[in-house]
Amino acid sequence: MKSTIKPFLLTCFVLFSLLSCNKEELFTEDALAEIITEEENNEEETNEDVEETAETDYTLPCDFTLNEIQANSTIIINCTLDLNGETINLPPNVTIEYEGGDIINGTLNFSEGSTIDGNILNSTLTIGGSSPQMKDTAFQFDPQRWGIVEGVVSDAVALNNKEILNIIIAQAQSMGITTFEIDKIDAYFEVSSPGNKHQEENTILIPSNFHFKMGKDCNLRVQPTHIERSALLSSRGTENVIISGGKLWGDRYTHDYKTITSRHGWGHVMMIRGVHNGIIDGVEMHEGAGDGIQIAGLEHRNNDGSLKSHGRESKNVTLKNCLINDNRRNNISMVDGTDIYIEYNTIKNSGSGDDSSEVSSNGTSPRAGIDIEAFKNNAPDNNSVYDWEKTENIHIRHNVFEENYAVDVALYNGEKAYVYENTFRSNRGISAAYSYNNKIYNNRFERPEGLMSGSAAIKLEPRYWGNGTHRIKDFEVNNNTFTGYQFAIVAGGQGHEFKNNIMTNCQRGIILIVSEDLEFDNNKITSNVDRSYGYYTFSTELSIKNCLIKNGETNVENRGLYFYNNNNDETGDITIDNVTFNGGISLNAAQNVTIKNSAFDEIKIVDCEPILINNN
Repeated sequence: MKSTIKPFLLTCFVLFSLLSCNKEELFTEDALAEIITEEENNEEETNEDVEETAETDYTLPCDFTLNEIQANSTIIINCTLDLNGETINLPPNVTIEYEGGDIINGTLNFSEGSTIDGNILNSTLTIGGSSPQMKDTAFQFDPQRWGIVEGVVSDAVALNNKEILNIIIAQAQSMGITTFEIDKIDAYFEVSSPGNKHQEENTILIPSNFHFKMGKDCNLRVQPTHIERSALLSSRGTENVIISGGKLWGDRYTHDYKTITSRHGWGHVMMIRGVHNGIIDGVEMHEGAGDGIQIAGLEHRNNDGSLKSHGRESKNVTLKNCLINDNRRNNISMVDGTDIYIEYNTIKNSGSGDDSSEVSSNGTSPRAGIDIEAFKNNAPDNNSVYDWEKTENIHIRHNVFEENYAVDVALYNGEKAYVYENTFRSNRGISAAYSYNNKIYNNRFERPEGLMSGSAAIKLEPRYWGNGTHRIKDFEVNNNTFTGYQFAIVAGGQGHEFKNNIMTNCQRGIILIVSEDLEFDNNKITSNVDRSYGYYTFSTELSIKNCLIKNGETNVENRGLYFYNNNNDETGDITIDNVTFNGGISLNAAQNVTIKNSAFDEIKIVDCEPILINNN
């Protein structure tokens, strides 16, 4: 409370001033006026404090009705207006503003030119007539106003939760709402799709030209089910979609895996299908029985990869700033789309759990952080494929990968994927098969726990057409750094370039397997790990055709180059030019090897005749 001068003390002060004979008295009439003014101000401030503490009870009934509202009127709702089941037909150009109250239990039929504040909408109020303009294009969804039941609930209640949310999303979008906000909720939603296909209408469905904005305390959860296919959140055949914030939870650890005898790998947290210009920003996706997120088209393509008349690929979709964690199959599946950007995410713990033949919450194949796996079918000649799905221009950049079970990135079946400026920390970083024209550059591969048996940073595995030619072709692997892997690079396939890579403390720097037309340029391999090698081949018979190793250096505990049992059954040429081997070279039954302009401490030759020329 603010202090004031008591009347009695003020009177004494006045008398004292009048009786004083000192003309130099400090307190004059002006001073007295100042004190009186201060007292009045303090009284006013005290009254204001009392007024500020007064609260308005918005639940009190309104003292008016809407039956006599005139055109061009503005109605302020700061009380509760119960329509008692009536339908009110409003005249044109009516504005309804929200100041904390409610309109409940009835229908408002709007005429043209009207406006309503979206905060007035609730589950008991029906809007009809001409669609009114919204005062604000952002809408704040309050779960309690709409009958959402939070916490653990029955299947029927979870289904009702899903239907309520979809109804209000559709209604809001039809009324011009472009941003739908859910700040705080923790609720389950029944979203399973019986049968062999996902059915988007069974999910929480995000429409076109819409921002579904979730707050940090927004938790949406899959109702536990025994059905194999489900998706919590999806957008299908849409454009200009933003999904941001919040936490989405699958039913991986509450799912019933025994009811249907299958892998149960299709319970996804989010599905993006045939979306153009989509952004998923800052969303957490946890514990899907299948994938964290799947990006796909609406349907399979024609054999030549062109879209069918009703087909639609996902295009220009960005997934950024997300945490995708602990999903049972893949954290991210990329199966059909062009111009996809996966950036600044943390992608971890995909496919975790022990290997087991029993269908359970343990991971199920492929168990990748990101799996780029377009569905293709071999043509009858077995030398080409039908591109029933297709991925192209996929950018994977600035992400952190940790503890993904099988591999961080699987380039299984796709082209023109660009993987750059990421940090890889799992047991296996990037694996490729049946893919081509991909680039891997400026990444950091590091094993924070140190060397681990079976760990491989990059592995390009040979795959073949029916006529024996290579299917995995034309990779560029440049300017990467590797630390702490058993194998840094395993190189198979055809037409790859490996340039300016730095490998530190890996047990094997570069392992060559069956390959053709490979070029290694200016790579640096150093290791103080016991029994470490630079360039290496296993003892099994290998065909290494037209391989060029040039420039760069090795400095390892064992041999800088160890080739064993290569090119004995067919012609293949290996040329080593201008490489410094700080350690020895060993060639054992390795045919057609030429070493020139290189430096090494010693060379061991068994059952072969390498060509040593120029300034070795």
